[in-house]
Amino acid sequence: MSKLLPIVVILLLAAGGGWLFLQGADDEAEVLAQAPAQGSVEAPAPAEVAPADAPQADVPQTDAGAAARLAEDAAQAAGDAAQLADEAPSDPDADNQAAAEAAADAAADAAAIAADAAAEAARASEDTGAAPASAAADAAEAAAVAALDAADRAAAAAAGATAGVTALAPAEAAEEAATAAQDAAEAASDTADAASIAARIEALLTPEGFDRAQVDRIIDGATLAEPQKQTLKELVAAAEGNPQLLAQALEQVKAVMR
Repeated sequence: MSKLLPIVVILLLAAGGGWLFLQGADDEAEVLAQAPAQGSVEAPAPAEVAPADAPQADVPQTDAGAAARLAEDAAQAAGDAAQLADEAPSDPDADNQAAAEAAADAAADAAAIAADAAAEAARASEDTGAAPASAAADAAEAAAVAALDAADRAAAAAAGATAGVTALAPAEAAEEAATAAQDAAEAASDTADAASIAARIEALLTPEGFDRAQVDRIIDGATLAEPQKQTLKELVAAAEGNPQLLAQALEQVKAVMR
């Protein structure tokens, strides 16, 4: 109840009248008081917001968005190094050992940057409280773990080329490192995609990135009672034309969903 009461004030300010406050506050409070508790309604399927295959250029200029772009760049670099390591055994002029080490280094970089992106996705999820952002953060974390595992395998393969730890010949080590680095690249790219979703959702819940239809879908996907959802959507609609009120309304939406 304490989270929802400020909604009444913002709605009344947006409507622009003290008379409306006197006439409508009691009715609004009654509706909210009768609404079931936040956890009492079964959550619907997460709203579809900002598909993962949207271009990286569309990722917002936020911390989570920047982390997603860095992870995608690192994934590309790891993929390139993996390809060179894969081709090295068939190239008589190539240094298999150097190729394996380069692939392992690129995989390690991709994994580390993917972990940072996953952390930013988690932060964005906690800030918004939106179910799709939470799902994206979970996906980013899982992908980052996979990237770290692949980086470890790439490092082990490179060690086999340099110190005979796994008794791999340099050519075999290059191939093993290439496979592991490619796995790390794909996992880092998956992390970037998931982090970009969390970043887009975070941006939608700000005046600068606001899109009413998308925000309505996020609210519809929240684990809230229907009267609460309707009140939040009315709050956003009433504040839409006023940036200051909209910022307050969106903060209230996030507070209720958290």
